[in-house]
Amino acid sequence: MPSLLFICTANQCRSPMAEVIGRHLLSEGHPQQAWQVGSAGDRAGDGYPATAASVTVAGRHGFDLSRHQSRALTPTLVAETDLLVTMEAAHKRAILAAFPESEGWVFTLAELAGESGDVSDPIGQPIETYELTYALLAEWIGQAVPRIVELLPE
Repeated sequence: MPSLLFICTANQCRSPMAEVIGRHLLSEGHPQQAWQVGSAGDRAGDGYPATAASVTVAGRHGFDLSRHQSRALTPTLVAETDLLVTMEAAHKRAILAAFPESEGWVFTLAELAGESGDVSDPIGQPIETYELTYALLAEWIGQAVPRIVELLPE
């Protein structure tokens, strides 16, 4: 089963939303394939919930993040994952520095979507900012699905 991790900083805002969006879009677009989609943070502590705003915004779009628990990106997770997708170029650089063996299977979401830039962290911002972050994630993940499918083993 191909595995994919969405990576942000604390695994409480962007990557949990990306996880549910990505799982949905991959399953919807390629139902014949089983997908293992998760998320983690390059500076996350384990066991923290998604932010209240992330839970609310995801819920507005039909996704439940109420039971999400953050997790740190570990050597084991890196070794067991086929594709790492980061929210920012800084996350990608940090992963490559810590796990040089991940070269070739770590990309920014923008790279996979054919875009440029980062998905900015909405932490501490009004809920409208979370909605904009969600919309950007949905757009870019939708654009990235063909490339993700191409990169992941069957």
